[in-house]
Parts: sequence; structure tokens; C-alpha cells
Amino acid sequence: MCWLKLIKRSAVLFAVLCCNTVLSAPALASTVDRVVAKVNSEIVTLSAVQDRLFVISQQMQSSGTEEKMPSQDELMKTALNSIINERLQVQEAKKIGYEVTEKSLLKAFDDIKKNNNITDEQFEEMLASEGRSIESYKEIIRDQILVSRISQMQMGNIQAVPEEEIKKYYVKNQKDFWDPPRVKARHILFIVDEGALEKDIRLKKIKAREILRRIRAGKNFAELAKKYSEDVSAHEGGKIGVIEHGMLVPEFEEVVFRLKPGEVSDIVKTRYGLHIIKCDDVIAGHSKPFVEVKEKILGLLSFNKRKKVYDNWVKELKKSAFVEISLFEDERDNFNNIDTAKKPQTASLQADEFFKDDKPKYIKKPQRSRKPRARASSKSSLNAKKNSREYKIIKKKLRYYKKLRDNNKISEQQYQKKKKELLKKL
Repeated sequence: MCWLKLIKRSAVLFAVLCCNTVLSAPALASTVDRVVAKVNSEIVTLSAVQDRLFVISQQMQSSGTEEKMPSQDELMKTALNSIINERLQVQEAKKIGYEVTEKSLLKAFDDIKKNNNITDEQFEEMLASEGRSIESYKEIIRDQILVSRISQMQMGNIQAVPEEEIKKYYVKNQKDFWDPPRVKARHILFIVDEGALEKDIRLKKIKAREILRRIRAGKNFAELAKKYSEDVSAHEGGKIGVIEHGMLVPEFEEVVFRLKPGEVSDIVKTRYGLHIIKCDDVIAGHSKPFVEVKEKILGLLSFNKRKKVYDNWVKELKKSAFVEISLFEDERDNFNNIDTAKKPQTASLQADEFFKDDKPKYIKKPQRSRKPRARASSKSSLNAKKNSREYKIIKKKLRYYKKLRDNNKISEQQYQKKKKELLKKL
């Protein structure tokens, strides 16, 4: 995901990313805004998440991954998580004492305008159309520069990947560096249009058979292609070049990959017409040599190492922070859909009995029924309720707030208030 690339980008690129949000994202003025998360003393609004969601979606589409686009909820959680990570890093940078000078900000602004080929006036107009001022936008850029600096500091002491590790990866993943078999070929094409008359198709077949007869009799294939082929490759003697699997239509490939060097096919029919194919050479499949792929492997392993360090660092930041997420609470009780592995909790949620921490006086003990049938019915009803989705959601939420209280992230009063709200839903 895009936020992981923070470890590799310069402050200017961070600023450009923010600029893309302003220059590309639709105005969200019509959105009824609300708080969807708290990161220590800072809040995250729904409009901020939607802005980030737009940028992430655009990046996925531009990288060609829109076919594998996650659901809207998943994208919203991804956007929110990226903002939370960013907020924690900005707070950490300020805690350490990092500052961004006015000179650095002005340079970032100049780079943004230069990269987007816009004037000062156009830039201000774009900000105004999004309801932003220069000063508010400066704060966005300042935060992005801080994120860049603090993340680069964390990545600064990572040791280089040793060559032995690169070679080990190369040996273990030979299939990733395999060049499949390829064929150098040429053809003579007789175009048959869709819906052509039967007599025209018959004439094309007669012509193709005559040219094939001449080739079999020893005539030069390239010369015949120049004279009779109806393909654009005719002037080059029908030369197609190097063919890999998946490049051409299946009917053509099925034949060309069976030919030996110098061999000529029979007449092959495809949706384009009638072909006579000649194989010039067969390039056997082989593994790319180590020296050819060494730099590629080094880049991959270096990135993985930096990503691991970055992820562990952000995880530690979350452990020592107070983060409360309410992204889906107003629309629906979708607490189970929030990835607790990614949720910045101070402790994992251990299995404990529901309401075991304390028993409020206003919870009445169920009365025993004197009639056996009524008692069985009541027990069945209670079990059904305990197995309901609503009950499980409330149970999980209560555990979460209990953990926050036990770790001094919220007060006892806040905990009791949340608890009371949840119990009312039962």
C-alpha cells in the first residue's frame, strides 16, 4: 500500500502526493463531517479519510490494479490506517524536536508548482476551490516533510544486504528468473474479412495454396511474403520478430511453437485470415544469469528489510499511543470488520468472561420460573441472544474499552459511560 512507500520517498515527493490530493480529489464540502478516530490528542475526520481514499484509489487504478480493487469498507480502513500511521509519525517527529523551516516549505511549494506546471495564481485558485488556504496547506506539507525525515532516520541504520543472501534468494526462486521459450518467425497473410462472401473466401484459399506450393518447391519465403502478403510486415519479408507465449492469437501460437527452425506450416486459419508461417529460429527457455538479475534482487530484499523495520517501528508507536476508531459506528455496528491486528491497541484482547470485571447493580438476575416449560423457553431465548451477532459485537466492544481503562488510556468514568451505552443496546 501507498503509505509503506514513505520509507523511500523524499520530502518533495511527499509534498507532491499531498498536492495530488488537492489537485485531483473532488470537493467534499457536501459531506456531513464527523470524527472517525482519535490519535492521542488529535482527531481524524471522515472527510480526511475520504480525501485519502480518493488518492489511494487513483494510485491503484494508475498502477493497473483496479481489477483487484478491495471493497469500499476495506479501502476506507486502509485510508484511515494510513492517516493514523502518519499522525503517529508526525507526533513522534515533533516530540524529538524536528522542525521544518520556511525555506524548506517554499522549496517544496516551488517543486509542486514546477512538477504540475502551474502558476502561483492557478495554485491558489485550486486550493480555494477545495476550501483550503495557503497556510493550511503549508501545515499539510510540513507534516509530510516531518514524516519523511523521521522515517528516513529510522531506516538510516539498516545494514546492506550481503551478497550471500542475494545468491541464496536467486537459487531459491529460480522460477522467477526463468525466460520461457521464444520463437523467431515470419508469415504470409491473406486477409479474410468477417462476413466475406463464400466465393471471395474460396479465391483466398486457392491463392494461399498456390503460394504454399511454391514455398514447398523451394521458392524464397521472404520474397514471396514481400510480393503476396497482405500484412504490414510484407515489406520485411513477413518478419514478425521474437514471439513469446500470449503475444498472438491461440491458433497462431499453437502452430508456431511446434515448428522447428526452417520449417513451414500448412495454412493456418485465424480471425484475421489465412496464414503461412515459417520458423526462423527457436530460443530455448533458460534461467537469467545471476549477474543480470542481481540488482533487481538487491532492490527487492532491501525494500523488504526496510519495510519490516518500518512496520515494527510503527507497531511500537501504536503500542504506546491512544487510538480510538469509530469509523463505522454511526452507519452500522461493523466492529468485527475492523482489523484488530492493525488496530493500534495497547494490549491484545484476551478472552475473559462477559461483565466479569464488575457487576452493576442495575443488572437484574433472571428470575427462576416455576414452570419447567417457561424455564426451558427462557434459557433458550437467553442462549439465542448470546449467540446473536449484536451480542458478540457488544461483547467485543466492551472488552476493548476495558483494556483501554486497564491500561490507563481512558478514565473509569469514560469506561462506565461507554459500558452503559453498550448495555442499553441489549
